[in-house]
Amino acid sequence: MNVVAITTLRLQRLRVRSSCATYLSTITSSSPPSSSLRKRRHYTAYAWGTSNKGTIPLPEIIEEGSKAGAGGGSGATDLLNRGTVIDNPREIDVEKAFGSGTDGSPVTITHMECGPTGTATILSDGRCFTYGSNKNGELGHGNKKDILVPTQLTVPESCPLSETGISSIKLGNNFSAIIDKNGDLYTFGFDGSTFSGGMGYLGHGDGKSYTSPKLVESLVEDGCHASQVAVGESHMTVLTTEGEVLTSGAGSYGRLGNLETTDQLYLEPVDMLVAEDIVHISCGSSFTLALTKDGIVYGWGQNNKGQVCIHI
Repeated sequence: MNVVAITTLRLQRLRVRSSCATYLSTITSSSPPSSSLRKRRHYTAYAWGTSNKGTIPLPEIIEEGSKAGAGGGSGATDLLNRGTVIDNPREIDVEKAFGSGTDGSPVTITHMECGPTGTATILSDGRCFTYGSNKNGELGHGNKKDILVPTQLTVPESCPLSETGISSIKLGNNFSAIIDKNGDLYTFGFDGSTFSGGMGYLGHGDGKSYTSPKLVESLVEDGCHASQVAVGESHMTVLTTEGEVLTSGAGSYGRLGNLETTDQLYLEPVDMLVAEDIVHISCGSSFTLALTKDGIVYGWGQNNKGQVCIHI
C-alpha cells in the first residue's frame, strides 16, 4: 500500500531515559583516563563485510583492483565482481590506501560513507576518495567506469567545489550528493527518466545526468544552505540550515511528502513540516524520515513493509 499523507509517531525516548542513564553509569569510568592510557591510544579505522569492486580499502583488495585496472586478467576482475568477504573488523592502513597528506605528513580519516555499491572517504587534509561501482557516474569522476581502487575525487578549477572543499558526502545507488564547507549542494549521477520510474533525482531542473559534481544553483539563487542531505533510490531530501526540508525526484509512493505522486525536477519544500524544528533526515529506497528537536519522527513514502513505522 502506498502512503501519501505524512503521518507522525512519537518516540518513546522519555520512557527509557532513566534506564539508559543507569546503564551508562555502569560502563562510564568515574574518572578521566590516565595520561599513560591517553598516550597509548592511536588513531584507527576499521572495515568489514563483502567488498564488491573494491569497496573495502584493504591491501589485498586494492592489489586485486590494481591488477584488474591494469588488465591483470579475468581472475582479478572475477574476484572483484564476485566479492571478497571480510567477516571481522580489519584495520585500514590509511597510508597504503590513500597515501600521505598533500604536504607529505600523515593523514587520518575524518568520515567514511558506505553507499549501496560504493564507498567514500574524507581525509583530515580535505581530500575525498570514492571507489566501487560507478555505472551511473555516481562516484563523480567524470565517467561511468567502475573505480576499483581508492581514487581522489577531483573537479575542474572552474567548479566552486575545488576551492571550498567537501564537508559531507552521501552515496546512492543511482546518484550521490555533496555538501561543501559553505553549505552549497552538489549532485551527480543519474537524474532519472520517464522510463525509470521518475525524474529529477539531482534537483537541477534540466532533466540531465552528470558524472561530475554539479552545483544545485536553484538553492544558491534562493539563498539556501544545506546542513544535511539524504539520497534514496530515486529521490533526494535536503535539510537547510534554517530547518526547512526540501525534496526532489520521483514522486511515486508519495516519497516527496507533498500529498502527490508527481515528480519534482527542483527541490521543493515539504509544506507540512514548515512549522516543525527538524534536526535530522534520513532516506530509504522509497521513503523518508525526519526527526524533530522534540523527538517526534515524521515518515512518508512507501510503507508496504512498515518502512515508515506506521501500521495501515
